[in-house]
Amino acid sequence: MKKSLLALAVAFAATNASAVTVYDKDNTSFAVGGRVQSVAYNGAYNKAGDHDAGLVNSARLNLSGNTKINDYVSVFAFSEWDASDGNNENSDSNFSTRDQYVGADFGVFGKVQAGKSLNSIYDVQAATDVFEYVGSAQVQGDTNGNRRPGTVRYIYDNNGLYAAASFQVAQDEVKVLDQKVDVESGFGLGLGYTFDNVVFGPLSVKAAYDYVRAQDDYFSFSVDSEGHTSILPIQNFKNTAFSVAWGSDTGFYFAGLFNTYKLNYNNAFYDNDLNYRKKVKGVELVAGYGFDNGLSLTIGYDVKDSKFKSTNFTGASYIQRRVPVIANYQIAPTFKVWVEAEFDAKIEE
Repeated sequence: MKKSLLALAVAFAATNASAVTVYDKDNTSFAVGGRVQSVAYNGAYNKAGDHDAGLVNSARLNLSGNTKINDYVSVFAFSEWDASDGNNENSDSNFSTRDQYVGADFGVFGKVQAGKSLNSIYDVQAATDVFEYVGSAQVQGDTNGNRRPGTVRYIYDNNGLYAAASFQVAQDEVKVLDQKVDVESGFGLGLGYTFDNVVFGPLSVKAAYDYVRAQDDYFSFSVDSEGHTSILPIQNFKNTAFSVAWGSDTGFYFAGLFNTYKLNYNNAFYDNDLNYRKKVKGVELVAGYGFDNGLSLTIGYDVKDSKFKSTNFTGASYIQRRVPVIANYQIAPTFKVWVEAEFDAKIEE
């Protein structure tokens, strides 16, 4: 099947504030930040009703603290929550934790943190995650669920060099892709370098790998449209990303991302000779320009190739191509408006 259509057009208005320090005394500081926004969706978006426009309000609140222990070490804590308008009675939660971690900062030697946070894969994906909602198929639609509790991270980001390593401890009902998984363990690695000024801005190259192993007794149940139940015992999840970003918020900005991930299922549940897996490959390109008056214009293009396979058969597969665009106007440091749209360039099944 091939389609070419305007998949989504939305207009946004929001207030966003950087964290404001409300206490700073005796080497200890405490800050509060967040945002409130109203989003107008057209009927093509799943947050709006069929053939209707939808106006959705949401808010975000974060708290952060830092205490200096000595000249070489400080400790910190951060927690952030998302809040909906509370109008959906069927929602699992109208107030949910987004990030929550504590750690120690060793200055030029990097920092260590533990809790719920994004992992090194997103540090790479962030190069093309420049749209508010409609863009970045790899990030928004799939692997932005990498905010996982029970994660211990080391991060070094000094003098242009970026390096990161993480370890995932056992946790129940951790979000992996679009489903919750009982995790046994996992790890992640990231590496990159940023050149200060190449022609019109910094040039950054980053790569990362993420691995998650599910608990042996975990099974994912899915029900099709006819009510038939399938059991998919997840074995592990592997995710690799590579990105290049060139430029900054003011002036030209170009970025590219290659992302591939694989979801393997437990062969022992079926047959040791079979290998069930879902494999997705994606490429994203972004180009934009930011003006001194706060206006920025950005266009993207992404291709996503999804396949479900086993040793002796190939299941459902499709290739999706999309073109997201956005016009963003930062009217004031704490207020902006933007309009964005997404075009389905081609879908092949």
